[in-house]
Amino acid sequence: SQGFHPRPKISLGNPISLGTESFNEVMDIDLETDMDNELILSKINAMNILGFKILKVEDCLDKVSIVEKFSTAIYIIKGKNEDIDALVKLLSQESIIERKEKKDKIIERDLKEKIKYFAKNSDEQIEIHIFNGSPNVYIEMAGINLTEVDIQKYGYTEV
Repeated sequence: SQGFHPRPKISLGNPISLGTESFNEVMDIDLETDMDNELILSKINAMNILGFKILKVEDCLDKVSIVEKFSTAIYIIKGKNEDIDALVKLLSQESIIERKEKKDKIIERDLKEKIKYFAKNSDEQIEIHIFNGSPNVYIEMAGINLTEVDIQKYGYTEV
């Protein structure tokens, strides 16, 4: 039952960090009636929403949530050669330990296990695939100022 105030059923993927430019985001919409995928695509794109374009519509018959299905995000980070080298050096370590204080306790976790893939594409660019996370923490741990790099999210790898 939708109750007194029915709402559309829309699920979005993991949020992106402030300052990150994103392409190929995913969302799951549950419609009351069946519609042709091409019709959905054309109707939404006909609205001409600035900076927003639907690239593809497909049926999703899985019962898996969108966050579970698209859990590894693909990032391209551009910056100065020395910053990209510092990031590669950090990501190449056997473990990347983050220490946080929570409720007067020091919590440690190894962030290396969240890195599924990384490669330096050029002197000033690196591609990173991160499981349920953001590149910001790695950039900061490498001693790089977030304002000195350009972070772009290019979509997800599907589970």
